[in-house]
Amino acid sequence: MTHEATFSRGRGIALALVSAAGFSTLGLFAKLVYAQGFRVPETLAWRFTFAATFLWMVVLAGKRSLPKPAWPILLLGLFGFAPQAGLYFLTLSYLDPGITSLLLYTYPSFVLLFAFLLWRKKPNRIQLLALLLSLAGCVVAFWRRGNYPLVGLLLGIAVGFTYGAYLVAGEKVLKDVDSIVATALVMLAAAVVYWIVAFAGGKPQVPHDLLTFGGLAGLSIIATVIPITALFASMRRIGAADASLVSTLEPVLTVVLSGLIIGERLGPAQLAGGALILVAVVILGLYERRSRTA
Repeated sequence: MTHEATFSRGRGIALALVSAAGFSTLGLFAKLVYAQGFRVPETLAWRFTFAATFLWMVVLAGKRSLPKPAWPILLLGLFGFAPQAGLYFLTLSYLDPGITSLLLYTYPSFVLLFAFLLWRKKPNRIQLLALLLSLAGCVVAFWRRGNYPLVGLLLGIAVGFTYGAYLVAGEKVLKDVDSIVATALVMLAAAVVYWIVAFAGGKPQVPHDLLTFGGLAGLSIIATVIPITALFASMRRIGAADASLVSTLEPVLTVVLSGLIIGERLGPAQLAGGALILVAVVILGLYERRSRTA
């Protein structure tokens, strides 16, 4: 592996970690907005509208060129990103956040499966080992005994399935596309979807105070624009499979952040699960170094 390729892979892993850190704030900002009386559809509509507005300002200011054609990316937003975002919040209405996170993070398995079925990209032993460690870490950290409704479990698996399909499709569709332009198009498509849903459920609320604006701004920029842009950029460098495996660190960062901000305690299970996921990420990094010297 050349020095340039090594640097690119290292940067790809770093970008996936940035993405995981950004997504880890999603629940905290969402709770802040929900506390102001906002419903899920209108929260998502404002989230993606703020994100799209910010990104299109960056695109226009930088005179970034749009891909030709742009419709595949818009379709990725309409039928890939938008459905999985809605399914995740719908699952939360049936299951607690821990089991929802656990089911969401089945998506690296689906990424590897879809990549093999569609593109014949056979996962290597290091990827399989990292997958097993990350899944084990999620189970240890977030599994809770209890009776879970079947509809919630099926919805949770559907979230992992759709997110995995979205990333695999995105790896092909977004190849050689500027990550900021790609995110702007995806956010535009998602905003359209959720404004339709929001208006179908009644007149959407309008943010009218500083606290709500702050929550929506954090939800849109810190928990959406930064992590999605970083994830797309990471996928261009290390592929959807490795990017998704590194991203399994997100729920651990969520727990850590919750402990720092709202005082949730980190128990032995969360620490042990986080350690397993961290080991999976380190293994991917060490594999890159070994490949370089081979």
